[in-house]
Amino acid sequence: MNSIRHKTSRAFYLLATFIVLLCLFAFFNLLYLQQQVREGVVIGNFKDDILEMRRHEKNLFLYHNKEELESILVFTREAIHNLEQNHASYASLWSKIDLNNLQTLLAEYQVLLTRYWSQWEQQKNENLSGKIRPLGHQLSTIADHFASQERKSLLQSLNTTQWTLVSAIFITALITLVIGYRLSRLVVRPLRELENRLQPIAQGQFEQLEIISDEQEIINFTNAFNKMLYELDLRKKRLLHTEKLASLGVLISGVAHELNNPLGNILSSCQLLKEEIDSTDRQLLISWLEQIDSETMRAHKIVNALKDFGRHRDFIIEPVQLVELVDNTLLLLANELKHLPPILTDIPDKLFINVDRQRFQQVLINLINNATDAGDSHNQIELKASFCWDNSNALPDNAYIIGDVKKPLQASIPDMAYTSLSIKDTGVGIDEQSIVHIFDPFYTTKAPGKGMGIGLYIVQEIIREHAGEIGVISQPDKGAEFIIRLPCTQALQS
Repeated sequence: MNSIRHKTSRAFYLLATFIVLLCLFAFFNLLYLQQQVREGVVIGNFKDDILEMRRHEKNLFLYHNKEELESILVFTREAIHNLEQNHASYASLWSKIDLNNLQTLLAEYQVLLTRYWSQWEQQKNENLSGKIRPLGHQLSTIADHFASQERKSLLQSLNTTQWTLVSAIFITALITLVIGYRLSRLVVRPLRELENRLQPIAQGQFEQLEIISDEQEIINFTNAFNKMLYELDLRKKRLLHTEKLASLGVLISGVAHELNNPLGNILSSCQLLKEEIDSTDRQLLISWLEQIDSETMRAHKIVNALKDFGRHRDFIIEPVQLVELVDNTLLLLANELKHLPPILTDIPDKLFINVDRQRFQQVLINLINNATDAGDSHNQIELKASFCWDNSNALPDNAYIIGDVKKPLQASIPDMAYTSLSIKDTGVGIDEQSIVHIFDPFYTTKAPGKGMGIGLYIVQEIIREHAGEIGVISQPDKGAEFIIRLPCTQALQS
């Protein structure tokens, strides 16, 4: 199975091996250059011996000084010894035949000098001088040629070494770039793609990630992340359910009080019927029966609204009549709202929204309860809704916004379509420091025991599930307005 670790290790091992080979090459190349320099020193010494030999030869024939002859013999022996001891160095610059010829010339030069020495007293060496001079000149020419060849060889070696090292550095840089590019494709690009795919998760959309690489580490990371997303989604659902149960408990308490009124009216009407059924005229009896029927239907609506909210059902987005959903919600919250002025509503009867009924009703319950708790008995709550076909109804610039409305799911609608719902109160408002935290889980400004701080967090999670956005506009002591915008695939129903 593919593994980024193994591929990365192999890439670095390859690079390390190449660098080691390059270092070994440079080391042996330096040894070769060192040998070239040593050979240059040897040939330089040989040339110096020949030059010294020629200088003393010149002085010998100018001044006829025997000490000069001794010096010539000394440097000649040094040259012969140098040639014999460093035969391999000379062989790299000169052919074997030429070296033998050079040795022969040096030996002949030495023999002539020895004869010149033996005939010194006899003064019969004029003929020998005529042979020594040309032979010395020939040796000097050969020494110059040796030195020139050695310099050319050294320069050629330096030039070869220079270009070899430049080529090796270029190849090393090229291999490094190739390895870096491969690692980028192997690691960086999948991680960048993974990062881009994690952006929706930051917006609360816990969708499972698709495996986009065959590398073991990426697969393991994706699987682990998907498992974490599953656990987070499961816990979010449990949190939503817990909040729903908490809301249901509060609603049941309020609904019990609300049921007392219709049940009391029914009981009173039944008592009157029992007592006056024989003596009261027919019209009054009918009115008491109509009151029983009306109060029974009222109780029936309250119980049905509570049952509908409390029933467990899967997440299903469907067209829901907004005014009917708001009425049912206000019916459930009647006990909490009875101490406030009547709620003002401005919602078209034929406006439908595409939501999960239970989830969105939980949004309405949380936001209306939040508005109720935000003020005193003079707190005026107002609900408004509208439908628009374009982006002209965007949230105000001064709104703190969570989420982002997506494009409609159905291509039959050419423009972006939205439903905008506003829940406004005239309560204490929210200060600038708190407004950026109100959607955080467990953040609350209420007194201990008055709330867990997850109501608005649940609201924004549900809005995100519906691909919508929610914004809040508020100032201290000037109330607050929560605005919900949802994408629509359906206009006003006819």
